[in-house]
Amino acid sequence: MLNMIDHTRKSDSEEIFYDGFLYIISRVGEPYDEYHDAEFSIEVKCLTEEYDDPISLAEIAEEYPNVCKVIYEDMLKGRIYDYGNHSLDKDAEMWELVGTTVGYA
Repeated sequence: MLNMIDHTRKSDSEEIFYDGFLYIISRVGEPYDEYHDAEFSIEVKCLTEEYDDPISLAEIAEEYPNVCKVIYEDMLKGRIYDYGNHSLDKDAEMWELVGTTVGYA
């Protein structure tokens, strides 16, 4: 089902993004110690409906094995997702919607 307000489609309980900005945050290394977190990298993708293929959260997890967070924004609203935040089992990691934004406009 296509949702024209926030430019996502529900398909098999996965969010699919096709128009807006996508920020993919991945861990680069391990934490130094219990007081210092790992280093992170941020990749920004500008998705346009006309030129880019849609991408799902499942595809992001496959393409970026160390992904920990995804932020998606269009003009009017956005969503923040965490990956693998509650699972000790690497095979059972899942996406969780943890916040919303008001978009970039």
